[in-house]
Amino acid sequence: MIGIGAFLWGTGISGMAQNIEEEVPAVVLPELMEQQQNITVFTRLLQQTGWDKVLEQSQDDSYVPVADPPTDSPVKPCIVPQTKEIAFTVFAENDEVFAANNITDAASLTEYLKQHYVFHNSDLLYDDQYTDPRHVVNQFVSYHLLPQAVSPKQLVIHYNEIDFDLNAYLETGIPQTTVPVYDYYETLGTPRRLLKIYESSSSDGFRLNRFARYQKDEFAEKEVIDEGISVSAEQSLEAENGYVYLLDEMLVYDKSTVDNFAERIRIDLASRSPELMNLGYRRPLDDTFSSVYCQPGFQDWIQVISGNLYYLSGFRKGWCDYQGDEFLLKAPANGGEVIIKLPPVPYYGMYQVRLGTSGNSFRGTVQYYFSEGDTGWQPLGYPVCDKVQPWHANPSGYASYGWHKNSFSDPDIMLEAGNMMKAPASYIYGFGRGKPAREFSDVGRRILGNFFLESGKDYYIRIQSVHTEPSEIFLDYLELVPSEVFLHPSVVEDIW
Repeated sequence: MIGIGAFLWGTGISGMAQNIEEEVPAVVLPELMEQQQNITVFTRLLQQTGWDKVLEQSQDDSYVPVADPPTDSPVKPCIVPQTKEIAFTVFAENDEVFAANNITDAASLTEYLKQHYVFHNSDLLYDDQYTDPRHVVNQFVSYHLLPQAVSPKQLVIHYNEIDFDLNAYLETGIPQTTVPVYDYYETLGTPRRLLKIYESSSSDGFRLNRFARYQKDEFAEKEVIDEGISVSAEQSLEAENGYVYLLDEMLVYDKSTVDNFAERIRIDLASRSPELMNLGYRRPLDDTFSSVYCQPGFQDWIQVISGNLYYLSGFRKGWCDYQGDEFLLKAPANGGEVIIKLPPVPYYGMYQVRLGTSGNSFRGTVQYYFSEGDTGWQPLGYPVCDKVQPWHANPSGYASYGWHKNSFSDPDIMLEAGNMMKAPASYIYGFGRGKPAREFSDVGRRILGNFFLESGKDYYIRIQSVHTEPSEIFLDYLELVPSEVFLHPSVVEDIW
């Protein structure tokens, strides 16, 4: 993607933050795809469903950057986005795949989906109204589209997973995959759905919707449930407003895919931000900037009611963050509030909702709320304090998240009784090949509650600071865990 300008402060200079790697064709995605000879069917499907018009967008002209940004970012230099870019990622089957299934256009795809597309929604249409979001072809096409630019270098995020050599990656530009790495993205269209992008040492590259179970004592695949669909940088195209990846198999959100999502869904909150990704600000691998001021209205997934929200890149900071980065809300005294829209769930059922936590002396006391829709807020227990004991000190008046290495009790059982869990063992605390986050008591996961959630409905978490002094609200990742995982009668949830 073309580098985007930003106002930068904190170093005594102002200028342009650039992420330019090579010249990109000055054409938008539909035009680029029309120029290709091997994706003519998918390009025609875009046109028949009307999604080609959506993919022509490249900038939100309604965005106006704040003229006088706050200066309380905890790390600098800090940048203020000057534009709000619109970009996309397209996964497109090549013509050979469609030919093998006798598909040439929307009509023939409709016939195919009558036999192969199984979904919970009984209102699906199979007529010729392809622009209707209820039509099976429209839903098929939209599941291939992401509202953010996912570059070949960030199909998955390599940074601080266990045993990963970050220094070697920075030197060579080639990541050596050690353990499974993945992320979940919300696709375009209705109903709201997730697409998983995955890589492991045994997956033979990147895969869409690969599902596996892991070893108990080693973060490695034990059983592959679905191999997934291969996707690669070699089979990709870049436009002015996004990327196209060519597929050698049919990508269908069918019943088996829905069922495979019966796993712990862990999502880095930065992956919920197309706005950051489209500017090239997600998980940078240099120190051009340390933070991004996210003014109210800049991002769609989170609503800032009060306080100043920052994205912290965390590059070489040694923080114990999932994928190394985080969001931080600087909350005023007796204030500071955000509303987070949860990712969609794949099917109706009970889910445990969790948030990653990291405590220190700058944190405060917060109250959590839950709501279907963004009204009728249900408080989740009492306010909780995140001022916890750092691993390297023992300040008076601070306690850990409830466990200690020398405790005679099982720490996991003790934590769960207080609606807490240890952090995952899949990523490390600090630089190099450090210890897993799971071994430290100042980081963990807060269990917000168990909720019956339904596919296609919108749910929200509201976080409100009730601290009497200025404080911080930490936002890193969230987990949606179906009861098949956290209440399984015989299989204990893995530590990864």
